[in-house]
Amino acid sequence: MDDNNNELRKEDLVFGLDIGTSKINLFAGAINPDNTVRVLCCGALGVARSDEMDCVVETLQNVIHQLEPFIDFDVRDVYVGIAGSHVSCVNYKGLITLPTGEVREVDIERVKNLASTIPETAGQIIHVFPGEYTLDDQAGIRNPKGLNGRRLGVDVQVVTSRPNAIQNLDKTVTRAGLHVEELVLEPLAAASAVLTDDERELGVALIDIGAGSADIAVFVGDSVRYTASLDLAGNAITSDISKCLKVPISLSKAEDIKKRYGTCKISNLIEDETFPVPSVGDRGDVQCSRKLLAQVISARCAEIFKLLLNDLKKHKMDGLLNGGFVLTGGCCALDGIDSVAEKVFGRSVRIGHPRDVAGIQSYSNPSYATGIGLLLYAAKQRRREKKRETGKQISVSMKKGLQRFKDILKAYF
Repeated sequence: MDDNNNELRKEDLVFGLDIGTSKINLFAGAINPDNTVRVLCCGALGVARSDEMDCVVETLQNVIHQLEPFIDFDVRDVYVGIAGSHVSCVNYKGLITLPTGEVREVDIERVKNLASTIPETAGQIIHVFPGEYTLDDQAGIRNPKGLNGRRLGVDVQVVTSRPNAIQNLDKTVTRAGLHVEELVLEPLAAASAVLTDDERELGVALIDIGAGSADIAVFVGDSVRYTASLDLAGNAITSDISKCLKVPISLSKAEDIKKRYGTCKISNLIEDETFPVPSVGDRGDVQCSRKLLAQVISARCAEIFKLLLNDLKKHKMDGLLNGGFVLTGGCCALDGIDSVAEKVFGRSVRIGHPRDVAGIQSYSNPSYATGIGLLLYAAKQRRREKKRETGKQISVSMKKGLQRFKDILKAYF
């Protein structure tokens, strides 16, 4: 953790909170005058029992205490990542008749609101992503404002979550003394940190693989076309190692083995290469095959990618991905995981590192993509708010100016 708090102003600070299955990351960033984001520091601690709220709250409080001395400000409003099988994405359509025959901003908002009016059983809305618009018989319109027509339609992707999952996340954050400024879909946050404009334009799938879940999002241009989550990720690999090495070991030891000796590059290993595994009791170390370890890890990674590919095909998303796949998240530390993905997907695959962020270079690790992406997302939201406020101020000033002009006319005429 570095001290980069030169001339910090509280109003320029943004905070991104990533509560993972195995670790909590709380990032602090500062919005620069040119609207770039400077990463200041990160508080990070492992979570012993992520399924127990008291344990998560206590860990988060310790992370906050770890972070605050480095910024000299209290942490309060945070952008919080959300992901998991309780999150779902559904496509809805909206269609309206244009009263004036020309598409106005109010018409665009009306058709988007209509499309995102969903049944209560669908869950609580997190995001609404407008796709392409239709105007009468013309399809594939990105921005219909100012065009003439009779009927305006839009496809939207509505991302929802089970209400109890949102309530529990909000409760956890609140009990730790923070306030949820906004919930942000984790792949959307990570995309802000790792995707290029060219990849988005061509169509790209971002896969964020952490300890508890593998989350995927498809981006085409400025829109999010699809999101899904698979409850199969790093912890499943760790569990396989614990079961398959023919030596009884705990999950914590299996996790350590995965980090120290794990690889997906089976062909690079010498046939008789081994590594020591602590046995139970006082029996001493047992030598295990590193090739066997690589086979166990590669098999589970391939299964995860196959399940994600089948899901993309089921929803007819695989044909949109001319920009290939980008992998990010903690599991990307596994050497060769991108090669396994390339074999399964049959497309180009790269590891996504956080980029274009001023500050601490050590945070370019893929495991920090969501946390840093939350800072970038927060900065973007701040810019939008300022734009709206500026627009309102201009409108008020124009009205006052017009009124003064009318008063002058009355005084002299």
